[in-house]
Amino acid sequence: PTQFILNGRNSKQEKVGTKYEVLFDLPSDDSVVTLSDIERCYDIGHIIGDGNFAVVRECRRHDNGEAFAMKIVERSKLIGREHMMQNELSLMGSLSHPRVVRLLTHHHTHTHSYLVMEMVAGGDLFEAIAERGKYPEEEAGLMVCDVSEALTYIHSKSIVHRDLKPENLLVRDVTRLKLGDFGLAMVVTEPIFTVCGTPTYVAPEILSETGDSILDLWALGVILYILLCGFPPFRSRNRDQEELFQLVREGQLTFLSPYWDDISDGAQSLVRALLQVDPTERLTAVQTLTHPWIQATTQPTKEQRRPAQNHSEQHRPVHSPTPVDQQKPARPIKDQCTLLQTGRDPPPEAKACLPAPGERGEGGGGRRRGREG
Repeated sequence: PTQFILNGRNSKQEKVGTKYEVLFDLPSDDSVVTLSDIERCYDIGHIIGDGNFAVVRECRRHDNGEAFAMKIVERSKLIGREHMMQNELSLMGSLSHPRVVRLLTHHHTHTHSYLVMEMVAGGDLFEAIAERGKYPEEEAGLMVCDVSEALTYIHSKSIVHRDLKPENLLVRDVTRLKLGDFGLAMVVTEPIFTVCGTPTYVAPEILSETGDSILDLWALGVILYILLCGFPPFRSRNRDQEELFQLVREGQLTFLSPYWDDISDGAQSLVRALLQVDPTERLTAVQTLTHPWIQATTQPTKEQRRPAQNHSEQHRPVHSPTPVDQQKPARPIKDQCTLLQTGRDPPPEAKACLPAPGERGEGGGGRRRGREG
């Protein structure tokens, strides 16, 4: 068997007969290496995602062919925002959970940073929704359960993701998800004041310049709505971001016929509980896991599921201000609606903001096409 040793220097050791042979040894800290050093360890392949600050490439170890996702960040694009990279490395390095994409190691040259992460081969949820349109309740319930387990875990560590959306949820085994891209995540101890993330998924309290970990649950409610009917709950007919934000603030939720006619009352009740404008009335991640609809839809697979870790803190952590310069640029308005066909024609206001085939929002941390985490 082989093992990774992550102790400041990343060594891969493989048993050869009765001895261990060190196959490579690259710094996994702030030490500077060369691109040649990295290429001696990895075969860096095709691009599987891209964004404003980074590209994500598939890579394989030369010694055993094991596949990873390598996020390559151009450091010149982070001038004045270097703390964002350090923050992402620190947060991802502290996380270990089956529902969270794992950062295995990182390397740095004078011009680029290379984050080596586990490969999640099923692409992302954006791509899956674009292909399938919508999901049956049983599959949507499993996905929401996975995301809730991930959020329960990070919220127990006082970490808020702040950019929860289908592009940042990686698919494995068709309906199982892992949470990735912690480029906007932060540890919070006081209310958050920075407006950031993606317009379709932004919580109303963020628009009022307050917020905390419960804002991630609003985004989960938007995702659940999309999974069940194929289009988002709040839509601007003319792709007007201010109009969209006003709709979010008002939070007038509708379940349009015929798109919701066959969807259970239990599923609709969870959507309502997550899309509460008043964050004190919104479910936490732990409460979402115990919702009757989640319990019912995930019951058949409970024996096969790896349970979420137990946490003594089941409710929202306390919170912290976000420096203004830590925010990502707002996504283009085309990212308001992330859904394609649903079997029926979507309502006119949803049709107006459906992306063209293959279209997706631009990202700051690297949007994946195939990919990682």
